[in-house]
Amino acid sequence: MVRNAESVIDDCYVSQILPDTFDNDLFPGYEKVNISWDEMQRVLEKDNWKTALQNQKGVYLLTDISNGKKYVGSAYGENMILGRWRAYVKTGHGGNVGLKRLTFDHIKQNFKYSILDIYKSTTDDQIIIDRESWWKEILQSRQFGYNEN
Repeated sequence: MVRNAESVIDDCYVSQILPDTFDNDLFPGYEKVNISWDEMQRVLEKDNWKTALQNQKGVYLLTDISNGKKYVGSAYGENMILGRWRAYVKTGHGGNVGLKRLTFDHIKQNFKYSILDIYKSTTDDQIIIDRESWWKEILQSRQFGYNEN
């Protein structure tokens, strides 16, 4: 159906001019996050992603799609998941020994980032650490991945 605006154009007004073009980078929900390094670099600057990730502690998964190796990490410090993932955007390895052996270009081209568990900001850090260890066991990321602790 097509409608010409001639009959209503005089009744229309501009209510808002958006600061950026619409790019559909809405936060999909914690259970649906599965993004590449390029996507992560872009979306971490979006307000809805920042709000969602800076207020949640959690356990996350990095997957190297070139070889299937995994890295399980946890976030409970400053800015929680957002803070940890910003470190990956900045350095690629986020300070993790097992990832430091890889080139930044390899990480940018081959890594996917997802969330395994989320917790409220008031959750005791030891609960997060214990859950991270559990995921490392389940996914065998120490034996067959990049986790070294």
